[in-house]
Formats: sequence, structure tokens, C-alpha cells
Amino acid sequence: MEEKTVKSIPLANDLTLELLDLTKEISADACRVSMLARLVIPVKASLFSEETLKKIPLETILNKIGPTTTFEHRKERNFIMAEDKNKVFSHLVDTFMETLMPYVSKPSFPEKYILKCYRDKR
Repeated sequence: MEEKTVKSIPLANDLTLELLDLTKEISADACRVSMLARLVIPVKASLFSEETLKKIPLETILNKIGPTTTFEHRKERNFIMAEDKNKVFSHLVDTFMETLMPYVSKPSFPEKYILKCYRDKR
């Protein structure tokens, strides 16, 4: 599937949010409109509290999940008429910006997400 970056947004927590358009034609006049929000999160000591690093050493986290982890959130709508695809895509982006953008922008988000990935791989 071809990824087309629509927007890159620097966040207050020093991450960069990428918004991608993965829309695909499914017939001559209809498509599957797909929006992907992606954050690549480097696993580094500065993202963790001292308390966290006392409980779980950085080296242990790196050994489990590697030097980066990726948060992705996808929204799709099927059988959208071709003439409506841009409007529907914009709506998906707007909904993400209203609902999840405040969450992924928080200073605590990278640490919490990395720890979730770590727990999932244990």
C-alpha cells in the first residue's frame, strides 16, 4: 500500500506526528479512505522518570523493544464515492486531532507508551 505523508506535526513532547493518506481505489467510482497517524518514539533515558529507570533499567527495555517503537492509529471508511474522498479524509484527520492529539502530545505519553510496549513483549 502506498503511503503518502499529508502532514508532519512537531509535538510539545519532542516527537513528530506524521499523518498519512493510505486511501485506495476499490472500484471505478469508490474507494477505501484510510488515514494513519504515526509517531516513531526513540527509546532513550531522557523520556523516563528516575523512578521508572530504578524499577526497569533502560538496557532491559532496549533489549525487549529495541531503539525505537511506533505508535500508530488508523481510521478507515469503506465504499466512499470518489468525489467525497477528500472530504471524508479531512473528517478523519479532524476527528483524530480533536480526540487523540491532546493525548499523544502529553509529555508523559512517550514513557507510558514505551512501557506499554515493554509489558506487551514480556
